[in-house]
Amino acid sequence: MRWQPPTRFHSSRPLTRSVLPHPNNPTLAYLYRRFLARQLLQNVPAGKFLEIGVGSGRFYEELEERGFSGLCLDLNPHLIRQHQSGRRTTENLIEFHSQDFFALQEEFDLILAFEVLEHYERDDICLRKWQSLLKPKGTLIFSVPAHMHQWTRNDSRAGHARRYEKRELVSKLAMTGFQTEVIWCYGFPLLNWTYPLSSLIFKNKSESLEQIERQFPALSQSIQSSISLPMLKADGNYQGAQAQAADFEKTSQSGIRRFPAASDCVLHEWLWFPFLQLQRPFLKGDRGIGFLVKCGKN
Repeated sequence: MRWQPPTRFHSSRPLTRSVLPHPNNPTLAYLYRRFLARQLLQNVPAGKFLEIGVGSGRFYEELEERGFSGLCLDLNPHLIRQHQSGRRTTENLIEFHSQDFFALQEEFDLILAFEVLEHYERDDICLRKWQSLLKPKGTLIFSVPAHMHQWTRNDSRAGHARRYEKRELVSKLAMTGFQTEVIWCYGFPLLNWTYPLSSLIFKNKSESLEQIERQFPALSQSIQSSISLPMLKADGNYQGAQAQAADFEKTSQSGIRRFPAASDCVLHEWLWFPFLQLQRPFLKGDRGIGFLVKCGKN
């Protein structure tokens, strides 16, 4: 059976995922998620991978170093062009395409989707499509935000349909043909303390952008017109979507929650490594800010 695209994204916004912030200016959440994802990859044999919603991150470079080849997707063509032009190797082991994964038919050994699933109202259809794209002994690694009681205005800004609970997530995976191997609730206690601070910084940054849009509406409109993004209609076909300024900003900035550039000196992975390690005993609990999941195909 061929799975059809979901009827719509949450709030009918074009999904332009920016899953991983640029490594030169990351958030602590990105550092920790990348740190943990590396560990989940340790026993995964090299093969063909699919990264859904590559955004501005470069996790694929680590996969390439491990011997993987594959495909990176994002609906934002500007980000795809950035990745294509910024490649540091002439080998064509990784392809970049601005398209939705529902159009794919081939199978992959590894699928990665960081901070993607929560954008779909019909996440069950999304999971079933991922399951159909995975080879029989393949691996799915993905992350989602945790706990609806942690819902904030930033979730609304990012276009999230929900945050997840552990039992709910395991149940949905089982119903859509997956066997959960690892589910970590990451972030407690360090990120639980720092996340409100990063949210405040992100809030101030967003308000500054809104102020610029109000003062220079012609410039804002020109920028939007130059980067009209694809959007799924109810019948699953693409159409050009000219988003309103607020919705475009919310969607395109989703997942690019960065601290100011001056913070580079303190937001370095090796500096925070001891603190990241200290959080390991809490991964099997249920008190963090997000879930990182590794599962196989039933």
